[in-house]
Amino acid sequence: MWGCCVELKDVVNKDRSTGSLVKLRVVDIIGKSKISKAFVSPDTRLVEVRKIIRDEALRSIAVVDSDGKLIGIITRGSVLSVASSKSEAMASSVAEPPMVILRPDVTLGEAIKSMLKADEWASPVVDSNGRFLGFLTFDDIVQLMINCCAENLKSVSVSDVMSTNVVAVSEEDFISKIWNRMRELRYAGLPVVDSSGRLVGMITQYDLIAKGYSRIHLESEGGASRGPRVKDVMSRSVTYLYPWSSLYEVVSLMAKHSYGRVPIVNNSKELKLVGIVDREDVVKSLVR
Repeated sequence: MWGCCVELKDVVNKDRSTGSLVKLRVVDIIGKSKISKAFVSPDTRLVEVRKIIRDEALRSIAVVDSDGKLIGIITRGSVLSVASSKSEAMASSVAEPPMVILRPDVTLGEAIKSMLKADEWASPVVDSNGRFLGFLTFDDIVQLMINCCAENLKSVSVSDVMSTNVVAVSEEDFISKIWNRMRELRYAGLPVVDSSGRLVGMITQYDLIAKGYSRIHLESEGGASRGPRVKDVMSRSVTYLYPWSSLYEVVSLMAKHSYGRVPIVNNSKELKLVGIVDREDVVKSLVR
């Protein structure tokens, strides 16, 4: 947990709405969380990068040269996409150019719009010389919202922000199929339902990394061995909310447990999946 910055306190004293947050500059926000300063050198072995991402529960890590300049980023998805035979490869060979690079003086509102347009949840911030200053992440923004605009969040219902066209998977689906689906849709996690639509679990990129999987998209779905199924990997203990819950409850769960998404069910008895709220849905509420 981290406190509001001085600039935010000044704004909030006049306007305790989430709209006041978009006036902040990126430089006032970055560097407050573990992910914000995560980086490795170009010659770090991929196996070590995987271990750092797994042990620290990171979603992205920067690759930075000896002068502090950004070379690229490595995400959970890119780690999972690399064949196990290339585990001795170096970080520089896997690093990808970020879709969005931010400057420290842009406003949070401008940064959010750029990130949403590119479908990026974390973007590196560099100075005028290309030196890496940190990441701005949706996690940072969620934490900022819960610390500074709690009362405003309590007035917004989950039904107002949740996505209802939910992509869900079955326990019996093969991991290879699910991984391809995640890559296609750029999703980091998917809810798992039974044949009646009842929520029974979640499966995420982190679950796959924690189990040691790699290059899942190359596993054959037509061969004699199709590999593990969703039920072998998924998390069965799932926290859920309801359409009538408040956005404050969603943001609280995300901030406390680093959840990327919260499934929404119709009631506590049937547990029928009716929606989902992810970090993007939450952050979008700031720039509507």
